[in-house]
This record gives sequence, C-alpha cells and structure tokens, in this order.
Amino acid sequence: MSFSFGFSGEDIEDDGEVQEQDALAKGMSTHTISDGELSGVPVLLPKRHSLEELLASLPSQLSYTVLNISPSSSSQHVSGFRPSKAGTSRDNTATIQIYRRSLFDMRAQLMAEANPSASEADSAETLLAGLENGDLSSGIYEGGFKTWECALDLASLLTSFLDQHDRQDWEIIELGAGSAIPSLTVLGEFLRARETRDEPQDRGHLRLTLCDYNLDVLRLATAPNVFLNYLFALGPSSSSSSYLTQQANEDEGDVDLEELGGEAGALVGGTVQDLLAHNISVDFISGGWGSEFVDLVLNSHPRPDSSSAATSTPPSTRPANRLILASETIYSPTSIRTFSQTLISLLRSHHQQRDSACSPATGTAKAWLAAKKVYFGVGGGVDEFVREVELLGGRSQVIFERKDTGIGRVVLEVTVEE
Repeated sequence: MSFSFGFSGEDIEDDGEVQEQDALAKGMSTHTISDGELSGVPVLLPKRHSLEELLASLPSQLSYTVLNISPSSSSQHVSGFRPSKAGTSRDNTATIQIYRRSLFDMRAQLMAEANPSASEADSAETLLAGLENGDLSSGIYEGGFKTWECALDLASLLTSFLDQHDRQDWEIIELGAGSAIPSLTVLGEFLRARETRDEPQDRGHLRLTLCDYNLDVLRLATAPNVFLNYLFALGPSSSSSSYLTQQANEDEGDVDLEELGGEAGALVGGTVQDLLAHNISVDFISGGWGSEFVDLVLNSHPRPDSSSAATSTPPSTRPANRLILASETIYSPTSIRTFSQTLISLLRSHHQQRDSACSPATGTAKAWLAAKKVYFGVGGGVDEFVREVELLGGRSQVIFERKDTGIGRVVLEVTVEE
C-alpha cells in the first residue's frame, strides 16, 4: 500500500546546491510512502554505532553547503512561551551557520558503492532511488538524506533556547535525525562557547544521541555532518586552521582531509578525543523505534577506557536535563503510535532514573517535535499525535507556529508527570 502527498519546501535538488538550499521554502514535490508494515517488510532492529565506525568509509574529500539558521521571531512563539533567558549577551539577530554534506557528494559515494552486477538491487541502489525520486518506503528507506523544512523551524527555535544553557548538562536525543540540523545547532553553540570559557566549571556537559532508521543515512549524512561542524567550529590545532578559516567564508566548498594534515582515520580519532575533552560525547543508533530502541538509548554512551587521551569525560550519571528532538516524524499513521510510545518512554525513564539516583535530583525532561499540522493524503498529523500522547499520559502544547506557509507548521513541547 502506498500514499502520495505533497511536501512544501523539501530539499529540492537542482543543478546547483546553493539554489537547492534557497528553495527550501518555495517548492512542491510529490513523494510516495510504501507501508512496510502492511507489506510484511521486517523492521530493522536497533543498533548502536560510534563516530569512528560510521566515518570509516569517509572519502578524502567532502563537499558541503552552508545553511544559515536565523533565530525564531517573538511573533512565532505562542502562549507567551520564550525559550531564551532575558539579559543574555547573544545577538538575537545573528544567524548560525550549519555545515552539511552536499547531496551530490552523498550520491557520488552511493554510486561508487553500488554493485552493477548484482542480480537484485543492492542497498546502495535502493537508497539512490530514494534520494533521486523521494520514495519513502516504510521499513526500507525512511528518508534522511534531504533536509525538511520543519527541521529548520526546530533549529531556529533552538538558537533562542541555547542562551546560557550551554553552562548546564544536557542530553540531546534526536529521533529521525537525518541531516541532524537541530542537533548540529546545539553542538555548534556548545563548541563555540568553549572559545570564551577556559575554566572547566564554566562548561556544561553535552551528550548527543543521533538516531535514524537507516544506517547508511547515519554513515553518509549524519556522522559526516557532525565531523564537518566540529572542524569548522574548532578544527585541528595546527597550521591547517587557516585553511578552514578560508573555507568557512564560502557558502559551499570542499574540505580536503589531506590538507588538514592527516589521514581520515587519525582526524576522526582526534575529533572524538577533542570532543570528550570539551565535555561532549556523540553516539548514533540505527533501526526502528520501540522498547528495544529505548533500552539501547538508555544504555548508550559507555565511558571511555583508561587509555583515553581525554582529560575530561562525560559524567558517570546521565545529564540532569534531557531534550528529545524530532521533526517530520508523524507523517505515517501506522508509525505514530510506536513513535509516541518511544517518546513517552524516554521522558518517563528520565524521571525514573532521578528517583533511583542514576541522575541528579534536579533537571528537566521534555521533547520538542516539529511537524506540519496535517500531511494530506497520508492521514498523519498533529491532531492524531496529540491524541496518542494524551492516551499515553503525556501532555503537549504548541510553543512555536508558522502561519505564513501553505500548510501550517508547529513545534510541540511534550512532557509527562513526574
């Protein structure tokens, strides 16, 4: 069974990557969703991955484009909701630059990995079809290579939320991360704050868990994006920093890892250690949502071994604050219940950990979900999700709304009783 619906402002491909980004809020394209649950396609079991594992196949050169994320305006916040604190020093008109691997670069790697002699379409060819045609096949390919407009709404909201919050300990879990623009917004702000705070006590801990159904999306898009944003925020402590500075001034470009003074493996290893030294850890999980997925998330981020070169590591307990991020994850009615159960379980587990002394006694747990109000022709949408959340004992409220688009878009905050 398949559904067809129009997405306004998806990452439309054309001959130029810059035009592709500019088209985010303008285009309309048709996508097909094939319902894997109805066709008997088994759901992928969740599995944890490290940054080193996912970047093992990284080419020596990465092509990228830059997304400029502007802070959300006060008129878009509803019910008096204000995520940022008054009196902060941030310039609320400033944009944040997010570096993202180019679609044509991911396509080139997929084409190189495809097996033309295979009797049946291999995974690379299946993913190429999804990237080219926008076919979302439940249980096979759930999107992720392209950036959807609701992810930009969420990132915009996070630029305001991050004022002074980088001094606190946060666990960020992004469900259906794909290109991970919202999480990269958080990561970039935490990294940039390190440049002005030399004392460890002024630095909060950040624990990122980036999740996507497809391992290859994590491998080709999510993890490379983490690597790119680390490089441009801090970069190797060598003469190559001038090379990165010059590249950072461009809207698009290429990063030659050999120009940075080493092999990809050594650079990735150094990135992991440097992130840990800045109280930041990054973890990845592929596979479907559900109870096994929740268990894996809650047991992620093992402590580094004694041979680690990092001088500062994430705390042995989980961070006091948990923020779950998701965008464009409720378009399919068949997956809304599983997604909602996963979301509520992750929120409840935070309170349970606090009660069992696994986490500090103070802190918050909430989820921010960005979505279109309705996904025409599919049946998914905000109303159905809200009903499911309430049935599970959760609460939701709209904290951000865009009405200047063809289809209204919102960000919901979801919480549970402590």
